Parts: sequence; C-alpha cells; structure tokens
Amino acid sequence: MNGSRILGMILAMLVWVADAQASELDSVIPGHWVEVRGQLDKKGVFQAQRIELQEPQAYDTLIGTAHALSGSGDYRLLGQTIQLSQKTRLNKVSIGRLNGLRVKIEGHYRGPKRFSARKISNRGPGRERIIGAVRRIRRTPDGYDLVVMNNPVHVSAGVPLLHAKPVEEFAVSTLDSTVLPGSQISEEDQFGEGVRISNRIRFTTLAELRYKGETNYDLYDPRKLDRKDSSGLIRGRLVLAPGDRGVSGQFEYRLTHLRRIQDHYPRQDVNHGIIGESFIYLDDPLKANVSIQAGRMDFDESREWVYDQNLDGVKAYWTVKGWVAELSATTTLSDGKKRDEHTNNYILYVTDIGRRFAAYVIHRDMDFMHQRQKTTHLGLRALGAWPSGFDSWLEIAHMFGKRDATDLAGWGFDIGTTAHFSRRFYATLGWAFGQGDARTGDGSDGNFRQTGFQDNNGKFGGVASFRYYGELMDPELANLHVGTLGLGYRFTKRGSIDLVGHYYRQDKAARRIINSDLQQKPSGRDPELGWEVDAILGWRPVRAWDFEIDIAWFRPGKAFLRRDDAWMTKLQLRYRY
Repeated sequence: MNGSRILGMILAMLVWVADAQASELDSVIPGHWVEVRGQLDKKGVFQAQRIELQEPQAYDTLIGTAHALSGSGDYRLLGQTIQLSQKTRLNKVSIGRLNGLRVKIEGHYRGPKRFSARKISNRGPGRERIIGAVRRIRRTPDGYDLVVMNNPVHVSAGVPLLHAKPVEEFAVSTLDSTVLPGSQISEEDQFGEGVRISNRIRFTTLAELRYKGETNYDLYDPRKLDRKDSSGLIRGRLVLAPGDRGVSGQFEYRLTHLRRIQDHYPRQDVNHGIIGESFIYLDDPLKANVSIQAGRMDFDESREWVYDQNLDGVKAYWTVKGWVAELSATTTLSDGKKRDEHTNNYILYVTDIGRRFAAYVIHRDMDFMHQRQKTTHLGLRALGAWPSGFDSWLEIAHMFGKRDATDLAGWGFDIGTTAHFSRRFYATLGWAFGQGDARTGDGSDGNFRQTGFQDNNGKFGGVASFRYYGELMDPELANLHVGTLGLGYRFTKRGSIDLVGHYYRQDKAARRIINSDLQQKPSGRDPELGWEVDAILGWRPVRAWDFEIDIAWFRPGKAFLRRDDAWMTKLQLRYRY
C-alpha cells in the first residue's frame, strides 16, 4: 500500500469523524443546556474550545474576570451586565475586591444586559466558561454559531460535542418560542418541557385546578348570595423553535370547565374551548434590528398595571443601543369581551432591555352599541433597586379622550417599595391614586381609568403573585386611594407567606366602585370604603408544580349603608408538563 493511498484513507477517516461530530451538533436545539469553555475574542464572540451537553440547571453560570461599570454599581463579565441585589450571596469574596477578580457567578439571565446574580464565588485560574440554555444555533461553513443566553458562541468544526448519554435523552428547558427582546413570562404562561416531536417542534402543556369561594359580597349577612366556583383548565401548545432563517412561532388551544354554585340560582356547568396565544415570529428579517410578530399575542409586563391580555394583530420590535421600541396594531377577533371585539388598539411601548424603565402611549378606538369612545394613555414607569436593598416601583399615567360628546381626562399613579431585611423577611409599603370626579352632566368626566388591559397582579418578594389592590375587592384604580402595607416571609427558597393590608378611600364620594367585585354600591355620602387583609401562601416544591392559598377579609367603611364583613377563599394547583 503506497503512501498516497494511506494518506487518502486517513483524510477520509477525518472527514467521516468531522461529519459524525457535525451531525451530533445538528441535533442540538434551542432549550438544550450546554457548558462551553473557551475565550472571549476582541469582537465579543466566545470561541469554544470545549462544549458539553448538560441537564437544565437552577442557575445560569458565568466564569471569568469581573469588571466594574463606572457609576452604576453593576459589573461586566463575558459580555453580560451583572446586577447585584440583597439576594446576592458572596462566597470568599467581597464587593470591594470584585473588580478585576476571576469569579464564578450563578444567577438568572433576565434578558440582554441583565444578569441577576444570586451567588458569587472566588475562582482560580482556568478557561472562561458559560453554562446556560441554547437560544439559537446555526450551521456555518466552518462550524456552528450559537447564542447561549445572549452570548454569541462559535464552535469550530474540529470541536467535538461531549455528552454523557444520547443527545435525545437530554431534557430541553422551557423557552419562549421566540427570543423576544427583553421578554417576560408570567407564571400563568410558564409551560413544562413537554415532548419533542422533532428537532424544532415540541408539544407542551399546562393544567390548572382552582376553587374560589365568595362569602357575603353584598355586605349584608341576612341575605345569602354566596358563590362557589370550581374550574379546570388545560392548555396545549405546539412550539416551533427558531431555525436558521429566524422563523419561530406557536399554536395554543385551551379547554376550560367551570362549575358555579350560587345561592338562589341553579347550578351552572360551562365548557369552553378557545385558541390561545398563537403567532408567527420573524427575527430581524431585513437585518435592520427590527423583528415582526403576528397573530394572537400575549401583552404582559411584570406588574400587569399597564396590560396582561391576549390581542390579535401585528407587532414590531426595534432594538437599538439597549432599548426596545414595541409598536403594535391589534384588536380582539374572538373569545373576548364584546367591547374589546369592537375596539382597535395602537400601542407604542419603549423600554430598556431589562424592563426597568419605560414610556408608553396606548390609544383605543371603540365603536360599540351606538357608543363611540376614544381614549389615549400616556405613561411612565420605573422599576428597580432604588435605594439599594429595596425593590421599588413608580407608575404615572394620564388618560384623556372622548366618549360620544363627553370629554374624558384623569391622572393616576402608584408608588411603593419592598425592603428586604434578610434572605427571608421583607416588608412592603405603597400608595396608589386614581383621580375621581363627582360632577355629572357637565360634559366632562374627570375619573382616571386604567387601560382596560390591566390585571393589577404581581409579587412583593415572595414566590406567589396576587392582586396587589386586594384579592377580594379587586378594584380598578379609578376614583380611588389605596394604601398598602405588607409583611412577607420566605420559609424556603420556593415557599413564602404574605400578609397584606389595604385601606380604601374614594377620591370623590360616589355611588359606585369602578370594576370591583363587591356587590353593594356605596351611598355616595362618605368616601371611606373600608379596609382589607389578605393572606397568601405560595409554594413551588418542584419546577412542575405550583400551590397557592389565598384568604381575604374585607371590613366595610362609612361609605356603605350595610357593613357586614365579606370573605374570600381561593385554592389553586398548577402543573406543567
């Protein structure tokens, strides 16, 4: 056998080995977790020298040298902006010596330029390392380009994929079907890992059981009008992960069952099936930092003070210099309130990638039941750790418009903070105000109204989200003052108890509480509505399961002629597969 033939056989074997490795990397899909070791080059691309598949982990991890960002209190590591908080634990390292030190940082990737640190440890010499979920993978002429968190990673053709078991046996973590800029997912929309149908398609589900008991909502003990609701919900999603052309999407279908037992009314059993969040997403198709989403989309944000609603239409995301501008035109095509199905919505929402600061314009044009209404909301919001060690919020909005011949206008705000005394204890203080107007028939309405998309649902420091204006009263912030005081305790990392009190007072004494669950109207002679105490227990023993128990007690004030106490009990169980 001559030398040229031997050389040809060796080259053929090398090509075969390279093809085998490439085929394994071809099996990696968004949602797979990897550990990548290597080095960040001058262009900000992480050049992989070693890559290994991992099972999904509790924390994303970065290992490298930290550099302080002047004036912000944040740090930079491997292209990520590291944010420290009261929840950050330090192991053999101090904040004063962190700059220029090689460290291991474990935490949560919250979006580009926002890595929330939970644990920082001193680290000896070695290669830089990234551990997290693959958000995107594309084959190139000389290997593969990946995005892990928001870190661009290049894996050359000669770098093998290491895995301790077959690739198809590794779990795939739940990702948004799209990698929306600065996107946030509420607990109600966090699905399980599901079943992989192909490299890009998964089927995943979420199931929920809920019980709600309402006692004496008319504030009059002799008249029994109590209600008990038992409901079940199953949501199934087909998720298309991003591919080489940046196209992704999902289709969701929901099945619900409600059993309602109410005093003096026959029992109701209602079954309903609707299309849920279903859309197609194009990731920067024109290479102009503009992405497009079309279909039934979930408009959501962390406090749900502005919106939490599925809307049908088209939405564009423009990302530039750490900010995202979201412009949308939507309506509700089906399965919504009749008013919403006759309303066109135009929203401009501008926010930093970390969703800490935002400004927005929301215009709604409604023509329904011989009534024409146009409203516009101008709003500003700030969320963040100010001062240090606190989680604070500020919402300011001005609403104006016209309802037929009546001029509409009003101001509203919500300000508050949660102080963390230790890893377990926290306290919250807040005040919210929606302008009121007692005048009628003068051609104007000075009551502030929220957008109509709001849910007023969020967290103070625990694991469970709840109605932060009161689980029982649950009002819209309109013609209303709401003072809030809360105390919380985390009995485990995944369990918490919140005790929250609210004081309610109308801005102007009036004969209605806008969009409250209470069934008795106030007299309109005194603005004091009363107070409420809520107890919320939340527990997330494992990733797939959520448990929540809410108990609420409302004590009516002088605004009501009848002043008997009202009670609410809610139990909720949620499972993700």
